[in-house]
Amino acid sequence: MEIIRIRDLTKRYGDLVAVDQLSFEVQPGEIFGLLGPNGAGKTTTIRMVLDIIKPDAGSIEVLGAPPSVQVMERIGYMPEERGLYPDLKLLDCLTYVAELKGMPGARARKRALELLRRVELDAYAKQKVKALSKGMQQKAQFLATMVHEPELVILDEPFQGLDPLNVELIKGMITELRQQNAAIVMSTHMMNQVEQMCDRILLIDHGRARLYGPLQEIKAQYGRHTLWSNWPTAQSTWTTWPERCV
Repeated sequence: MEIIRIRDLTKRYGDLVAVDQLSFEVQPGEIFGLLGPNGAGKTTTIRMVLDIIKPDAGSIEVLGAPPSVQVMERIGYMPEERGLYPDLKLLDCLTYVAELKGMPGARARKRALELLRRVELDAYAKQKVKALSKGMQQKAQFLATMVHEPELVILDEPFQGLDPLNVELIKGMITELRQQNAAIVMSTHMMNQVEQMCDRILLIDHGRARLYGPLQEIKAQYGRHTLWSNWPTAQSTWTTWPERCV
């Protein structure tokens, strides 16, 4: 069973077609890269998968069913705009998030404390979230995404603000999620991490799929130099780069 199955997904805002007949699948136990420039339609697609907004056309299945409250409890989502409760103590915040997703209180607290130890934040468990450094808050946000043991994890720029040691730490935890057969959808501009971690990718631009499939096959088809050395660093680069590859 696919974890995500999308067919001909379309979303319009007036005359703007944000997502244009997009189709793709995400499998259990894979890291799937959702890539594209700002305004490509990535966030709109994610919000439709999470049932935050409704599509104008097409179909979405998540964990074998249409999006619903029950399905959302089995998903972990790390938005680019961080959303932890700043006035709660760190341990209480993670426990509360897990409880919101249906995990019993005692188990949620135990799980939260285990994760804090794992990322060396247990010494800050009783501090308010707003008192933590940006890097600590980034790690805490990642823990909030996975504290309830989700089957699908969606990560938007998970390495933002992390030093190299903590990047490796989070990468290791993402890999463990995959080994536990969870599916991970990762949106990031850190293309070295995409190359190292992703099994398959979907590159979208102007709401349309430009590249889709196993990463190694795409690299073999278009050439390592063509795909990665020309990865855009500025918005203007995107206007021609996807067409060169497809």
